Amino acid sequence: MLKRYYTLALFILVLSILGCTPSDQPQAYPTSGVVLFQGEPMKGGGAISFVPSSSLQGKAAGGEIRKDGTFVMSTYADGDGSIAGKFRVMIVQSVSQEPEMITPDGGGEPIMASGPIETVAKSDRIPFIYADPVKSPITVEITTQGPNDLKIDLKRM
Repeated sequence: MLKRYYTLALFILVLSILGCTPSDQPQAYPTSGVVLFQGEPMKGGGAISFVPSSSLQGKAAGGEIRKDGTFVMSTYADGDGSIAGKFRVMIVQSVSQEPEMITPDGGGEPIMASGPIETVAKSDRIPFIYADPVKSPITVEITTQGPNDLKIDLKRM
């Protein structure tokens, strides 16, 4: 449950950083890729953010990591990519899902059938350091030349 709130907070942070932009905004370049953990697609899906290495450099980008590990980045509009530059990469993995809601016999308010359902085994969970905007060891450089098709391979630490 805490991981779900952390993912939501990350998206809100990215959206607040993105905000409204003037007409002279830097161009976004198509950016996509796959997140691997120990050489295999990261399980469970999650969120990915590119945070500029320098506060003077520009805007952050964010995206959803699908269950197959693939992602497409967005800066100004859905799927438009990332601006060019160097970025620290933040990755948050979804490891559980909300439980099923059931309606009691005879009606009434729906209730949870159980607690959160874990969808990713502990052995397949990425280290928390990858979610830290300061300590994440992953960096990428987005170019104007492209293609910006990234392969981000995370390791157990």
